Amino acid sequence: MSSSLSLAARPREAFGRHVHALRRTGQVPAVVYGHRQTAISIQADAKEIDRIWQRAGRTHLVDLSVEGQPLMRVLIRELQRSPRNGRPLHADFFAVNLLEKLTAEVPLVLTGESPAVTDLKVGQLLQTMNMVKVECLPTDLPPQITVDVSGLGAVEDSITVGDLTLPQGVTLVSAEDSEVVVKVAPLRVREEAEEAAPEAEAEPAGEAEASGE
Repeated sequence: MSSSLSLAARPREAFGRHVHALRRTGQVPAVVYGHRQTAISIQADAKEIDRIWQRAGRTHLVDLSVEGQPLMRVLIRELQRSPRNGRPLHADFFAVNLLEKLTAEVPLVLTGESPAVTDLKVGQLLQTMNMVKVECLPTDLPPQITVDVSGLGAVEDSITVGDLTLPQGVTLVSAEDSEVVVKVAPLRVREEAEEAAPEAEAEPAGEAEASGE
C-alpha cells in the first residue's frame, strides 16, 4: 500500500507541566519510536493530526517529516483524546522499516447480507471478533479485512478465522482457525418459561411447632 499521507512536525522542548501551555497553542505532544530507533519527542499541529488520523487510522503509512531528521514512514499507534472535548492530547508514532515485517491489529468489517437475517428473519448476526492481529511488510498492511456474511443462511451458521480471505503477503498471528468471527444467533424471543418454583406453602396461622412450647 503506497502512502500519500504526510505530516510535518518539529522537535519538542516542552515537557511536564509545560505541555498544557503547548496544547493551548494548538500543538499536540507526540513521540516517535521504532525498531532500532531512539525515541524522539516531537510536536505537531492538532488539526493536522486529526486530519491524518481520520484518513490513516492505525493501518495506513504516513510520511512524517521532523525538522532535522530524515523522512520517516510511520504508523499511528495511539491517539489519546480529551474525554471532555475530544481534542487530541498525545500521539504515538511507530517508525517502520519497509523491509521488515511488523505485527498490527486490523479491523474486521462485515459485508453483504445474511439471508437468515434479512430474508428468513430467523436470526441475528453476532460478531464475536472485531480485530485480528496480522504480520506482514508495512506496505502490505491492509486497512481492514472484509468478511462476507451472504452465505449465512441458517441459525448457527458461522464464519471462523480459518474462513477469512487474507490479502497476499498477510498472515494471521495468535489466532486459531476454529475461532468464530461472526455467527447467526437465534432471535432473542426468550420465552422465559416460567418454571415458577412452587411457592412454599405458608403454614396455617396458629399451628404450634412440634418442637415444643
